[in-house]
Amino acid sequence: MQHASSLPLFYKDPVLLRFEAYGDAGLMPGGDFGFAREAVAIPLSKGEFMQAMRHYPIVFAMDEQASPLALVAIRKDHNLFIERGGSWRAGSYVPAYVRRYPFIAMETEDGAGRFLSIDRASDRFVSSVKGRADAQRLFDESGNATGAAQMAMALCHAFHADYADTVAFGRALIAAKVLEPYRADFRLPDGTLHQVNGFHAVNEKACRALPEAMVVEWHARGWLALVNLHLASLQRFENLLDLNALRANERKALA
Repeated sequence: MQHASSLPLFYKDPVLLRFEAYGDAGLMPGGDFGFAREAVAIPLSKGEFMQAMRHYPIVFAMDEQASPLALVAIRKDHNLFIERGGSWRAGSYVPAYVRRYPFIAMETEDGAGRFLSIDRASDRFVSSVKGRADAQRLFDESGNATGAAQMAMALCHAFHADYADTVAFGRALIAAKVLEPYRADFRLPDGTLHQVNGFHAVNEKACRALPEAMVVEWHARGWLALVNLHLASLQRFENLLDLNALRANERKALA
């Protein structure tokens, strides 16, 4: 079992879905994103940049592969896109990383294959569907994956496939030395000064100075378009400030 500190964001007790152990397991209906309520940033794959940039600043983690992230908060533990009832803010793009939860594809030790796993700590997981009419089975009586499990595996596979080139993109940014620390200073409605940092962003000037051969390669791989979408997305930070003010007013109305 993995140590909690090494587990992916949101996951607390992921286990391999095997018929022998979880043949009677089921999945409760979704719609509650409360598990993401404390998230500050959500992992993104490159295929999501176009949709995500309309709603979130896209930044890069300070890790060895500059993982792309959608900023969803300006303060720790306050995801601004989670409504009081647990739904995701209407009209806002829900990242695939969030949509696939509580499922995740886990690789074998030799990396030769991936198998569907589920977070047993999720409220949507039930070890037995007996007496749970609203739960969807994950295996049929013959041990085959049901439609619910097949859809989950398809989403996990798609995310993994897209993320492979996303990793290559992030590492290329690091190698080209075009990333710089991202910092945003602002004043909250109560007058206090606040700062968002701990992430990277592309230095536009450094990017324009890239060697011609690299520019041609990045264009061919679609990476220049990703850089432009990232830079444009940073304007969405104003949206976070507006949403933060809205949430503050909602709290005051309920006080």
